[in-house]
Amino acid sequence: MIGTLLRKTATVALVSASLLGAGAADAETITIAQNFDPQTLWPNGTTASDNLNAGSAMVEALFWQNPATGVIEPLLATGVEMVSPTEALVTLREGVSFTNGEPMNADAVVHSIEIFMDEDQTPAYSRVSNLFASVEKVDDLTVRIMLSNTFPAFMLALSQISVVPPAYWNEVGLEAYGQNPIGTGPFVFESWVRDDRLVMSANPDYWGEAPAGITELVWRPVPEDSARLAGLQTGEFQVVKDLPVSAIPVLENEGSVSLVTVPSYRIYQIGLASHEQYVSPLQDVTVRQALNYAIDTQVIIDALFFGRAIPLHGQVLREPQPGFNTDLDDYGYDPERAREMLAEAGYPDGFDITFKCPSGRYAQDREVCEAVAGMLAEVGVRAELILLEPGEFLRQLRTMELAPMYFVGLAPQDDPGFQASQYLSDWRYSPIANAEMDALIEAGATEVNPEVRAQIYRELMALMHELAPIVFLYGGVDIYGVDARLTGFQPRGDGRMFFYNVALEE
Repeated sequence: MIGTLLRKTATVALVSASLLGAGAADAETITIAQNFDPQTLWPNGTTASDNLNAGSAMVEALFWQNPATGVIEPLLATGVEMVSPTEALVTLREGVSFTNGEPMNADAVVHSIEIFMDEDQTPAYSRVSNLFASVEKVDDLTVRIMLSNTFPAFMLALSQISVVPPAYWNEVGLEAYGQNPIGTGPFVFESWVRDDRLVMSANPDYWGEAPAGITELVWRPVPEDSARLAGLQTGEFQVVKDLPVSAIPVLENEGSVSLVTVPSYRIYQIGLASHEQYVSPLQDVTVRQALNYAIDTQVIIDALFFGRAIPLHGQVLREPQPGFNTDLDDYGYDPERAREMLAEAGYPDGFDITFKCPSGRYAQDREVCEAVAGMLAEVGVRAELILLEPGEFLRQLRTMELAPMYFVGLAPQDDPGFQASQYLSDWRYSPIANAEMDALIEAGATEVNPEVRAQIYRELMALMHELAPIVFLYGGVDIYGVDARLTGFQPRGDGRMFFYNVALEE
């Protein structure tokens, strides 16, 4: 039960970082500094956490995964009954309305799930919804969902379905809804000055326990690490996302600021696109393996993250996840071997390649990419580093314009099936097309026996290690700076911040 929907919090005071001596924000406003301005405020229109964090304050889901406990708890739904392994009855919360007066009922949920299942409208979630076969209304507060197969991650999938008002959606359409959404959440849309500030006010008719001490949220795009840190220190920002590790000694003794560190779900990697349409040396597995030997991941972890990033051990599953393969390890830094393998593949003098990297999307992303480019140069691979602002980077990621080589951090929901699905041949930004990988990914998505499922993913991780569709870099530790007056603030490992159970104290 969500019963503890105490204090949902987040706000923003919007003072230009260039102003000297900026004072603390108004006690009822929380300013949140993220890396970039959202492209859409419809949560199912995106998987980027900076978009989702803002949108979810207004547009709520059926369930949410509480980051403090890992437990999936009801929001707009109150429960699920599995009638059979492929049939579920979802019961809905009574008496909830959207802020335009439309009822949040079975009609709204069916409408929202049908959109969620439509790959044309919701392409970002097609790997989550592909086992949904149909949805129908049973009564005003009950919805039946039929699955095409067993689905061990079904509850996580339900937590990603945002509920929208049908009449308003049909009136304005997908694109306009994402720019001015109406939902059931604790905050409502007020104004949006693009690339400057997004303002939300408290919903006076919120169905749950209203956030205590907060009347306004302001979201600010602040791509520079140093500017986010400075704004936190001056009181301009009350919540700051993706602080660099170097900020820890600066802030740990400041009584007005709390540091929150979260082991990230995010797997940082260099995508090595090997599809036939992306003609480059990366189509050769020997070249891809050579690039893994060329990168000293431990130096990156130690020098740029002060040892606080997490080695991947040559796989994209994290150690707590079922299927983590303990027989694997990182390739290891061996530039001589990398040069030998490049020569074996027909590139004794190396080669030229474009290397795209976001600047301001992830903590210290530019520095990581510069280090990678320097290491590649030592083995003869001349990487032309192209830096992209976060919005353009995400656009090119969605359209696979980042190919053939690019830096990215992927953080799906905490299930090996969702992580693995990002490497299916037909996924919109998978760097590889491989039938053997596809078969294992599809098998793991529907296997309900935990031991069998874990073995499938162990085999998949071994195969990915051999095929090297990416350079395996590191797992992150996310660092947030928070005004000490905020209590209960606990982000999730996928970069999501919620304001359930959070309070702003005097």
